[in-house]
Amino acid sequence: MDEAAAIASVVAWIRTRGLDYPTEALTADRFAAGWCVYAPADVDDSDPLAFLEMPVGQSVFLVGDSGRIKEVSSATPPAIAQDEFLFEEFAARPPAPGSEGAAVLAEFGWVFRHAAVPPDVGGFPRGPVDADDAAADQAEALLEPIARELARLGPPGWEWFSAEFSVTVSADVARVRFRTGDRSEAVPVPRAVVDLVRAQRAVAARMPSGPWWRLLVTGSDLGETTADYDYGVEPFPGDQLLAPGHYRNDVVAHPRPALPVWLAGYIAGPAAQGRPPSRAADDAAAGRPAVAAADLPPLGDLWTRWAVLAAVSAGLGEEQGPRIRPGSASYEDAARNGSTLYVLPGNRAVLSGGRWNSPLLDAAYNGGGPLPDLFTGAPAWVTDSVLDERGRRGLLTFCFWWTGDRWYRGETDTSGELGVALPPFRPLPLLEVAARRSVTLEDIADHFAEGPAADLDVAADQLSLAGLLEL
Repeated sequence: MDEAAAIASVVAWIRTRGLDYPTEALTADRFAAGWCVYAPADVDDSDPLAFLEMPVGQSVFLVGDSGRIKEVSSATPPAIAQDEFLFEEFAARPPAPGSEGAAVLAEFGWVFRHAAVPPDVGGFPRGPVDADDAAADQAEALLEPIARELARLGPPGWEWFSAEFSVTVSADVARVRFRTGDRSEAVPVPRAVVDLVRAQRAVAARMPSGPWWRLLVTGSDLGETTADYDYGVEPFPGDQLLAPGHYRNDVVAHPRPALPVWLAGYIAGPAAQGRPPSRAADDAAAGRPAVAAADLPPLGDLWTRWAVLAAVSAGLGEEQGPRIRPGSASYEDAARNGSTLYVLPGNRAVLSGGRWNSPLLDAAYNGGGPLPDLFTGAPAWVTDSVLDERGRRGLLTFCFWWTGDRWYRGETDTSGELGVALPPFRPLPLLEVAARRSVTLEDIADHFAEGPAADLDVAADQLSLAGLLEL
């Protein structure tokens, strides 16, 4: 059955039963046993937080390749509804022995027998109200066949494996790596194993903490295994991070009382805090006044302090810390707080950045409040090109701009965001001479003379880029 046939069969189903449901512009998405047909939600694409308000509880129609149609609720996690539908399809029309479908059926048969999924209520599986402990036990029981199937993928003589599954209702990524002696080898994960993982997540969704976003499984050739659920307390590794839309789909399917701030910002994306030139020009034309800020030292002093700290940090070989690049300065700490300072021609500058897990963003993403107003009165030249990259991830918590002889900011008071996001400025012997923009190689050598060994050339390069080294 193709997409058009699936939609046509659902339209006939709706009309035959006289359902109050749209029959125009239906959408069909393919899944393992057929098609998922539904009327797309009308969402304001201009609102980056609209996904938090998307309606649930609407009808969705599952159409099997056999022609069978089942109506479920959009409030049901798609993984649960589709996995059960898949099992029903195979049970009603068993696949040919030895086929891929037969292998999947065997795995799902084990899953559904051992998961003790309760009977249907309203057309889709629901756990009992007091099933929190039972759901946790069932979810844990389903980890065993996953570990067993992963172990079967290993090369001869493997000693241990490490697997990572990143899953939402609409996408997944699976990786497993085996170690044999001093060799490490990545092995493809079959779809049947991923389906087992998705079924386990569907059961885990009934636990109080809801469905995990990443499952981490390790095992040894001695039969020892561990499994950990990742709920996004820390940002996911890049190769395990799915596209924002997939997390948006998951939040709609599995409403949560709160999201990690980093993930909420990632889902919201550039639309939340982005400032392309067109938007910047429109805002500037509105003529709203900016707020004069007294939370920062003058631009020249800030640049000098930043450059001296960058010279010391880079000279000592620190991986993180302040750095100077042509026309800009940056800072990142180990806790993911940081900022960027861009110095522009015409005595202008932009300082912006973010505080990790800022209360301002938590209030916006999880508390229903507005995002902090960072750009009220900002000139048209305060654009994405001179903003910290956090702005593209919805994680910007402050922005200041220097023009004329002082700093300005938007309407929201963001002074409390600066402490951990700026370099830890402190008195240093180099500061006085750097303020005169005449640091010599001898000055740098004197600074490091009584401390740990440092790369003086690297330190000098930072001061040269800042325009503070005597040439």
